[in-house]
Amino acid sequence: MRKKPSIGSSQTSSQSTSQSTYMLTQYRSMQDSNEKRELEAAIIKELMKDKRSTQFYAVRENWISQYKQYLYQNGERPGILDNNNCTQYIIVNEAVWIFFKQEYKANPDIICKQKHSRTNDKRSKTVEPTINRQSVSHSQSTYELPLIGMKNDSYFCYMHSGLQSLLSIADLNYFIVKYIQRISKQQLIDKKKANIVSYTKAYFDLIDQIKASTVPIKINTIKTLIINQFLPKSQHDCHEFLLYLLGHIEDEILNFNKETKSTYINYIEQIFKGKIQTNIICQHCNYKVKQIEPFLTLSLAISQSKTLEECLDEFLKDETLRDYKCAKCQSSCIKSLQIISIPQILVLHLKRFQFLPSCHKNNKTITYPMDILNFGNQTYRLRAVIVHTGNLQQGHYFSYAKRYHQWFLFNDETVKAATKKQVLMQSAYILFYQINDNP
Repeated sequence: MRKKPSIGSSQTSSQSTSQSTYMLTQYRSMQDSNEKRELEAAIIKELMKDKRSTQFYAVRENWISQYKQYLYQNGERPGILDNNNCTQYIIVNEAVWIFFKQEYKANPDIICKQKHSRTNDKRSKTVEPTINRQSVSHSQSTYELPLIGMKNDSYFCYMHSGLQSLLSIADLNYFIVKYIQRISKQQLIDKKKANIVSYTKAYFDLIDQIKASTVPIKINTIKTLIINQFLPKSQHDCHEFLLYLLGHIEDEILNFNKETKSTYINYIEQIFKGKIQTNIICQHCNYKVKQIEPFLTLSLAISQSKTLEECLDEFLKDETLRDYKCAKCQSSCIKSLQIISIPQILVLHLKRFQFLPSCHKNNKTITYPMDILNFGNQTYRLRAVIVHTGNLQQGHYFSYAKRYHQWFLFNDETVKAATKKQVLMQSAYILFYQINDNP
């Protein structure tokens, strides 16, 4: 790992103003006091203005309490929440991180059990952050959501695990927020047309609810919308819920464009949809029939496979059709599948629930990659995993998803950090893969 520059170096000085340099000199000459803490907040405020700093970190609030108050006073959310110990984290740039390391002779920790204070003589032994340091795009840094759990007062774990996975897709958050803001600003929604975008508006309100909360929330509006399809006192399938929700949001975009003669982007299609071509070829006369269909998810059989790659190969493998004959010569035909358009987010559903010839759940282990999944001449990286435990009669859903370049477990009200090893050892039911922009 390269050595980070100190605050006094020419590299950092070039990123700071002469004012921040003066404040640093003054800060280092002061004794510990409230005035010094206030000056620290002012220094951090200046360092956070550095637009060239592309590295971001999450640090415990006790390292940055005065700056947190500054954010509150200016109407900004200070950070994200760890629901295990009600500790908040603040997102800071590299200049601030270097400031902490230089002044406190330690690396501020993230998501670890060890407590720290500025008067702790052992603080030089603090733990290195477990968060991965990566460049953060404007879209990701703005539309990554706080880590908020969801209260489960009935059988809604299927909904929670699906929503937490979707909410971890920054591009989806971005499109929904911008979409509702734009049509509201243009006054295209009145009381008569409000129901046209009810599912999209409910998702928008959910994002706002999460941003405004520091404790687990109840998902009331979406529950009300789906009540006829998903009865509250029954268990339901998470995959069915995802298809239902995304399908309704897409229908609303299309219907709204039609009703208002608008041309808003179908972002569900743009993010989630691919296209697959089915070719049926006669083995005797080579007569060919082809059909192109879009897909939101791909459902993969697992009985003959051990890895996710094998499941995909099995899905795309040529098949001799038994109950289909050539329209021209009545000979046997072969069916082949070809991916002709790939999505930004690839959603893979593993067929664990089987109903014929008997009802049962297949719990076999299917391994899956985290960093590189080859699909349609592109590579994908894992973004979220939904897990189902139990059986057909009684079970529970939870999910793992990546936010702030860190893996987290979302289990109804519980949200806590997870390791890559924990993510990869799950018996996955639904996997979300995001396309690599730079494969």
